[in-house]
Amino acid sequence: MPFVSSVEGTYSFGRAKTGTIEFNYPNFASTTGLSQVSTAGISGDLLYLTFAVNGDTGNVYRSTAIPYNRNFTFEWNFECSGGTPTPADGFCLQWTTTNNTNGGGGGLVGLLGTTVQAFTFLTYTYNSFTWYKANAAQTPVTGQNFQRNLYYWADYNHSASTMKLYVSTTPTKPVSVTFSLTGFTFGPTSYYIGFGAATGGANANHILRSMKLTFT
Repeated sequence: MPFVSSVEGTYSFGRAKTGTIEFNYPNFASTTGLSQVSTAGISGDLLYLTFAVNGDTGNVYRSTAIPYNRNFTFEWNFECSGGTPTPADGFCLQWTTTNNTNGGGGGLVGLLGTTVQAFTFLTYTYNSFTWYKANAAQTPVTGQNFQRNLYYWADYNHSASTMKLYVSTTPTKPVSVTFSLTGFTFGPTSYYIGFGAATGGANANHILRSMKLTFT
């Protein structure tokens, strides 16, 4: 089944987690419920935000805005691969009030100015993770390696205002948290969740392989 929306179920890249599944794309044989903006497009059931060409930007969003002021787990599998000897530039995950606009190019990796919460996963020489809180960059975490095929989990606890991110090279969720954020919160506004990616004077393939949102 290529796409599941708003059903009860258990799934978590190899670790069971019970909750209400808002959407589930094990691959992108179906793009129902998505809004693609200047993306490279679907190839082999994978969603390419950019191919390995210079000066490209791509964004994809859910077509429907929903409130996120409740506990959830968002899981995704993203691959940055190929390209120039020093690949560029990475990707972002963002929650925005619009879903029809391309974000910034190069090191902005498709980030919009309307984000309420966002993360950037930079390659090139930056090799860093940065949390954008109300569109303001927080202190980056350097020394990262996102230029590969990785699995991600974002666990949001609304009452505690925390977000914990887990990253792994395998589909099994790690025990240890990779990035722990405090003071992370959503209000009652509805947002579109989406990804962006960009290349500049160097490039790489930026590939969204799967994603799933479960309210817990």
